Amino acid sequence: MKLDERLALCAEFVREGVSVADIGTDHAYLPVYLVKSGKTENAVAADVRPGPLENAKGNIVRNGLESRIKTVLSDGLERISPDEADDIVIAGMGSELIIRIIEAAPWLRDSGKHLILQPMTRAEELREFLCRSGFEIVREKACISCKKTYSVMLCAFDGRIRECDDRYMYAGELYNDKSPEAKRYIYVVNEKLKKKIRGCEIGTEDFNRLSALIDEFDRISSEQSERNGE
Repeated sequence: MKLDERLALCAEFVREGVSVADIGTDHAYLPVYLVKSGKTENAVAADVRPGPLENAKGNIVRNGLESRIKTVLSDGLERISPDEADDIVIAGMGSELIIRIIEAAPWLRDSGKHLILQPMTRAEELREFLCRSGFEIVREKACISCKKTYSVMLCAFDGRIRECDDRYMYAGELYNDKSPEAKRYIYVVNEKLKKKIRGCEIGTEDFNRLSALIDEFDRISSEQSERNGE
């Protein structure tokens, strides 16, 4: 089974040999891939909606993995116990929902658990939440899938509260990433910031803060264009 770039990046961050839970699994593409590839022995495929969970069950059965992938009708991690998963993938949903799922599962505040997070919207809010909640973003990479740019974060709890300035909130670990995907991600974020600043009154604190960030991200985009000979 071949995953798209977004799910493939999530799979890359999963540790070898650990149990995995895929939250919001839809068709269970990710757990099926992880088990068939040998990266994990067992997995849990969870979804809050019965329809997608039935799709997941069908895909699992077609691949002969009923004994190795458990399906659970669950609102986030509500019906998943801590001993069922060491790596938890929460992908394909907005940051507000991802934050709610993490807050509702205090057992994730364990250094032995890894979170692989792929927000579809408002990634800056998720980074800010992680920093103030004692989670370290251990790794972060960007990818392009279906002409859209995404970020995937690998996180673990260490209890340390971190500063999250504007640059980190909007670019995270991608700021120092020289890959074309990371630069594209920052470019897309910057275009959104340019739209956002139009609603700010000139000279206000918000305007000055966003303006400085836009200038910084513009510089990164210009340097990338020069390297590409554009």
